[in-house]
Amino acid sequence: MTETSASEKGFAFERRIQYVLEEIKYNLEDGWTFEIKGEQEIRDHFKEQSLNGVDHMIQIKKPDGEQHVFLLQEKWKLLTNQREVSQFLDCCARILARMPEYTGKIHRLWVSRTVPSANGEKSLQEGQCIVVQTCTSQTLLAINAALMICEILGRRDLAIHLIESIGSLLPSKEEAIADPKNTFEPVSDFGEKRVLPITNKTVVMVKKIDSTF
Repeated sequence: MTETSASEKGFAFERRIQYVLEEIKYNLEDGWTFEIKGEQEIRDHFKEQSLNGVDHMIQIKKPDGEQHVFLLQEKWKLLTNQREVSQFLDCCARILARMPEYTGKIHRLWVSRTVPSANGEKSLQEGQCIVVQTCTSQTLLAINAALMICEILGRRDLAIHLIESIGSLLPSKEEAIADPKNTFEPVSDFGEKRVLPITNKTVVMVKKIDSTF
């Protein structure tokens, strides 16, 4: 049986992040603005395809007018390096340079399975980044990132709804949300097939199926 590739796990993790962000948005009251953009949507929005390094951008406006921008880099891999950190910080700077009229708060989140290297950690500190890290499971790491966003917004209560909406936090029991753009066969972290219904409570670990037509 073929093991799920690192890139597939990385894309699956980005979809987990998207899921938990949508859950936060879903539970906000009227009067909030909560816009989520993935990596390609960021490029399209700024009309610049070379903006590589930020996986999600969240633009938030509270009912009282307070504004926040969150820039996330999401890494589900065993090792990260200084180049990846530099690419993230550079992309953040390039995005913000395209928002000259924005005067709200800015938050950079490095969301990673493992701790950054010594040099990477120093660069993240200098860039005023928040490091969110756990290697337990993709689901737990995604939730931790979402909890940090809730904390910054002063809305811990949103975390209650978020945790209730998620399935198991155990790595061996993570379920699949299929990528709507592709055909996938759900698998667990350990490679065995899992034939499970796709519901609004499932979270992602996927393996692409090669099809011949």
